[in-house]
Amino acid sequence: MDPKRVARRTGRFFRFILLFAGAAGAGVLSAQVTTKFKAERERLQKWAMGNMVAAHFTEREIFHNRDLNPFAAPAVAVQKVVPGSNLAVTLRGDFPAGTVIISERDEISISGAALSTTTYSARLTIPLDGGPGFVRIWGFTPLGIAGPTTVALVDTLYRFDLKSPNGYTIKVSPAEKTFRIENNNYARVKYQGEFYKPGEAKPFETLTGEQTFSARNEPHDNGALTISLHQSTTSPEAEMDAITAKMNDPKTTTAERNALLKQLVEVQQKMMEAMTKAMQTDPASLNKKQDDFGCGDLLLYPSKGGLVEGRIACGKNFNGGELKVSGTMTQVK
Repeated sequence: MDPKRVARRTGRFFRFILLFAGAAGAGVLSAQVTTKFKAERERLQKWAMGNMVAAHFTEREIFHNRDLNPFAAPAVAVQKVVPGSNLAVTLRGDFPAGTVIISERDEISISGAALSTTTYSARLTIPLDGGPGFVRIWGFTPLGIAGPTTVALVDTLYRFDLKSPNGYTIKVSPAEKTFRIENNNYARVKYQGEFYKPGEAKPFETLTGEQTFSARNEPHDNGALTISLHQSTTSPEAEMDAITAKMNDPKTTTAERNALLKQLVEVQQKMMEAMTKAMQTDPASLNKKQDDFGCGDLLLYPSKGGLVEGRIACGKNFNGGELKVSGTMTQVK
């Protein structure tokens, strides 16, 4: 079996997903805010519906158009950009007279736009406070054909210095220098978080995880940033990830790779044996660490001046199930 698949499957036994709810205060950065875009999209959708009704479209024709996208597929290769930069884009598609093209992210400005029935070109400017994530351009035709295409990824990283009202300190920083783009529509970068008890200088838990973005999804409301930290640096999963990374290194020899594969299987077997024993003797112990700590999913709302506030979802027995946090965010890239 593929070692990466082995690691992923085994890791799923220990992976827990927590959902966040709620909102934070006003004054967020322009990064990824889509308030103006959503209002304009609603207006354009009503405009297109009026045009289709006036043209006596059947219900089937209306729904057919809603399933189409004015941009041609495949789209352009996604470019990495940094805040404060700009990029030129040229897109193909079917753009009848009256087509409107806008940015999904309010903070991104478009200049020098040129539109024909088959091509669209423009220059996009990313502001200095532009947050990480994909940049999508939306097209709206007069007869209800609408949809996005992805043109770029804002490749910026932050360090977060956070504190809870009851004195817990959390330091979160990137563990990689850049996002990795997969299949032109998924981006991920590793982060590491250190958790300190009140008054202590040494972290009692260190977790690794990722910040991820999907080009198929709209940005979070109000410029929210999410980071998932679920893997302890002392866990078997971390050991398997390290082994897998070495195996995937092109500099690793065949003999070294075979030895690493053997090591990976041994770690997996120990994990399964420990899990089986726990299920037979004390099933509740499987969830004990999760229940007693289990912190991992960060939902953070940036505001002006590098300030940030939000919450971290935790296990049911830890601080009532969450840590409310506030602090600072510092751009490191």
